[in-house]
Amino acid sequence: MLVRFLAVFAAFFFLSPATAQTLTEADLMRHIEILASDEFEGREPGTAGEALAVSYIATELSAAGLMPGYNGHYFQPVALVSRFDGRSELRVTHAGGERSASAEVIAFGSRETVDLNTLPVIFVGHALGILADDGDAFADSRFDGQAVLLLRGDRGTGETAPSFRRSLAFFRDRGAAAIIGIAERGTPWDASLASMRFRQTYRAQSHRADVEGIVSAETTDLLFGEAGYPVERLFEMAAADDFQPMALPVELNVRTETLFDRYDGINVVALLPGTGDTDDTVMFTAHHDHFGICRPEGAEDRICNGAIDNASGIAALIETARALAAGPRPERDIMFVTTTAEESGLLGAFAFVEAPPRPLEQIIALFNLDSIAIAPRGMPVGIIGRGLTPLDALIDGIAREQGRDNYTGAELDAYVRRLDSWAFLANGVPALAVGGSFADPELLNGFLRGVYHSPDDEIEGMELGGALDDLLLHIALGRAFADPARYPTPQR
Repeated sequence: MLVRFLAVFAAFFFLSPATAQTLTEADLMRHIEILASDEFEGREPGTAGEALAVSYIATELSAAGLMPGYNGHYFQPVALVSRFDGRSELRVTHAGGERSASAEVIAFGSRETVDLNTLPVIFVGHALGILADDGDAFADSRFDGQAVLLLRGDRGTGETAPSFRRSLAFFRDRGAAAIIGIAERGTPWDASLASMRFRQTYRAQSHRADVEGIVSAETTDLLFGEAGYPVERLFEMAAADDFQPMALPVELNVRTETLFDRYDGINVVALLPGTGDTDDTVMFTAHHDHFGICRPEGAEDRICNGAIDNASGIAALIETARALAAGPRPERDIMFVTTTAEESGLLGAFAFVEAPPRPLEQIIALFNLDSIAIAPRGMPVGIIGRGLTPLDALIDGIAREQGRDNYTGAELDAYVRRLDSWAFLANGVPALAVGGSFADPELLNGFLRGVYHSPDDEIEGMELGGALDDLLLHIALGRAFADPARYPTPQR
């Protein structure tokens, strides 16, 4: 299989670069058909499928005339860890006795075997203090040697609770020894189980609490009910307007056995050098990873091919690079980055941000291409991150130059933290996602409720009209933002 694809790469290497004037939907489909093929096995980080994908991307960018962009190389390795639940048991002791449970419990350790005993338990409700407008309610709190017990989901009063992932990160940073979430009421345990397993890939240097897990409402009753804290009482307490985190009169004992897999994911980094003497850089990013072989053996379709998410974005990034390299050389440098492990929490993007090949302050604009093959031709241009950077005015002007309207609604900014651009935006880089897929919330949400993250994200029926519009838009964005006459260097 590898020999066959190397032959494909060699053939593409000698193709003449496409120009913006001659680009068609077929130019995008050529890449998507390869990247989303069964041969690439869903491009899961650390697999042969990702190796094929990054080889293909680097070869295409090299053929377009781009230079290696990461310290003389096209590839940036990203050390990753995936962990899998083996066995776990929770034991709660209190003045009246002891209860233990291993059913409807899933817990992961920071090591292969973890034993924690007699941990004091602090109940933090829905952890709303993390999002408090008047400052962090936990700002001066530490949880060293403690077990944090929290409720997953919103409390039903209209206030949005932090995601469980955000809560985990918050209490990890404050020293919690164990973090245990209580599954949302009404959610089947299998669904809660899947959600906890979903993001158990992280960067090798990342900190994890000694134990992190979830329990069902029924198991919560079993463990805490005799101590006077059945799950209904915990929810009632957390719903009170005057609720404050409180220590429960119990101690928690935990034993976990966890399986680990350690490997490298790969970012691809390429550079189109500018002609000027400025240090300014324009960037385009897109994640190339997906979920790999995502159904068990014997299933009719086992592969999550990720055609829309995100073979479409990679195809547009490659063709943007090809068109910009084939035209007049820009004055500013333009960097193209495809990332690994986006689906596991933007891990490749954060790895790049923490070890960039040039200072982040030199990046004056970043455009992230993700799932662009959703909208039909002629859609307005929407921005995920509108109002958060100084880029909007020129983007809107370029859209108008291309005969497209601008969608100025900000409701899709709710997705800002879900895109690779967030890793950069959170670190001071003006970073956005732009295009027709972000101009119709109903259309985008229909995709998210449909084939998104499933084996049904296939080439068949894919909409490429809007993707071609967005490709032409990004070529124009690259030319405009790489031109100091159109976008002067911002004050730093």
